[in-house]
Amino acid sequence: MIKFGIIGMGTRGQIYADTIAQSGSAVVSAITDINKESLEKNIKKYKTNGYTNFENMFEQEELDAVIVATPDFLHKNPVVIAAKRGIHIMVEKPFSTDIAEATEMATAIKQGGVKCLVGFENRWNSPFVAVKEAVDNKDLGEIITLNSRLNDTIYVPTKMLKWSTNSSPGWFLLSHSIDLACWLKNMKPTKVFAVGTRKKLVSMGIDTYDSIQATITFSDDTHATFTSSWILPESMPLLYDFKYEIIGEDGSLYVDLQDQMVKKAGLRYDHVHTLGTPINGKLTSAPSQMLLSFIDNIRYDTEPVAGPEAGLLNTRIVSALHKSIEEKEIQEI
Repeated sequence: MIKFGIIGMGTRGQIYADTIAQSGSAVVSAITDINKESLEKNIKKYKTNGYTNFENMFEQEELDAVIVATPDFLHKNPVVIAAKRGIHIMVEKPFSTDIAEATEMATAIKQGGVKCLVGFENRWNSPFVAVKEAVDNKDLGEIITLNSRLNDTIYVPTKMLKWSTNSSPGWFLLSHSIDLACWLKNMKPTKVFAVGTRKKLVSMGIDTYDSIQATITFSDDTHATFTSSWILPESMPLLYDFKYEIIGEDGSLYVDLQDQMVKKAGLRYDHVHTLGTPINGKLTSAPSQMLLSFIDNIRYDTEPVAGPEAGLLNTRIVSALHKSIEEKEIQEI
């Protein structure tokens, strides 16, 4: 059995622990959480060892792999320490919010000879899996442009995340959209230009962007446009609204994750969240499928679909778009 440690037992950490429990080839050997109440609850729930400090976990436990589910800006130390100890790593996206840190992480992973999967979960999201197959089969011909809109409700930066001031729609949302573009295009991005708005959240004492719009140029002189806001009203049917269009020479594809195929009629407009619905008690969501693929990478000594190179590139792009906003100029990637 592959022995996993999990750093961070919020919603994501618990999804991963539940997935490991169903895998049949891995076990949660230890968890860490700085919240003692959460830690104690999850120690009992998963019948595992628990620590408030991940360094103590590394010292005390013999682990094969670790999942880093800490906030966006706190990935470096656990990743570097795990890599130096020869422990395989799955780390949430973004890989890092700092290029120097991301570079150090990628170097440590390479020198440690460990496997690393960066959590770009939409590569395992069934609509995008179908899109990727169609693109790779040349059903659309060459991709001419991609357009993405990924928004969250204001619940996310004001209530769900305690650390949204240390993040942005760029790091939390655009990192998903941009990774998909790089994955689908399979071509080097060269330039980015972006604009951003700070009004609503700043007025609430949260010093970060409300929305960001960006255009990326690829090496074949095609372009992709991205927009992300996280101030939608909490009355939205879902927490997120994700739409993506892929336009090729010979056809187009349109993805709408807000439309979950089932609509609920009642006192208010509503959706039933169908993507990722457990079937026969088995977890089917993109995060779970992503982790199961990583477990197989370890079992069969194969390379993860989204490794540290993809993570480092993503950090460079999102860093460049933030710099573009600040300097009001196109940035080279």
